[in-house]
Amino acid sequence: MAEVLITLGIIGVVAAITLPVISANVQKHILKNQFKHAYNIVFNGFRQAEVNLGYHPMCYYGHDWVGAPCLKYENGNCVQWGEAENPTNQGSDCNVFRNELQKTLKLIKICKGNGVADGCIPEYKGYDTIVAENNPDFDEEQVGNATSGSTNWRENSIHTKNHIWVLADGTIIVWYGKDTKLFAIDINGKKGPNKWGYDVFQFRLISALNKPLWLSGSGASMVEKGGSSTNQMLQSIGQ
Repeated sequence: MAEVLITLGIIGVVAAITLPVISANVQKHILKNQFKHAYNIVFNGFRQAEVNLGYHPMCYYGHDWVGAPCLKYENGNCVQWGEAENPTNQGSDCNVFRNELQKTLKLIKICKGNGVADGCIPEYKGYDTIVAENNPDFDEEQVGNATSGSTNWRENSIHTKNHIWVLADGTIIVWYGKDTKLFAIDINGKKGPNKWGYDVFQFRLISALNKPLWLSGSGASMVEKGGSSTNQMLQSIGQ
């Protein structure tokens, strides 16, 4: 009887150690499949919109683009920008492209600001919140300086200013303001964990003249502790 109890005790200890690991791996596998599903829906929507227009829309970040440097900060915001090293971005067709994209994706709700109050999104952390958490010695101005090139990824902008599209399958697109070239996808909608690098990922629409449109990770490092970057997730699904 004692031997049986010892064996059961050992089994219990092993189970207590391994079950959380197994559960975490299962959750990662589920999120990976959800990432692939959401990516395919959005990416195919972009491609279909391009096909419907019948031409290569001038609405993308250049594939080799390097952002413009900030020359002067005031109160945590950039008030003077320098020149980009290779200004290859295009935006003249973004409004037309966005209207066509709205037709190709199955939308059930649109929020033009006030995404939290109007029920389009849960309360996400902003880039400023993540930077502050990762740098506890930063004051408010330092956090502002670190996020000055990504003001629409700050928490208040996400919750109250950015346009939001909710797709029929629950996938959420959070636009950078209403910029067609820069956005985030919540791959499982309002279902948790609603964390950057877990089920919320940033994307950038990239291309070059006469080259196909493509999606890559965004420049801002909005990954919460323990999460994965967009480019890491893209690599995991073979993109």
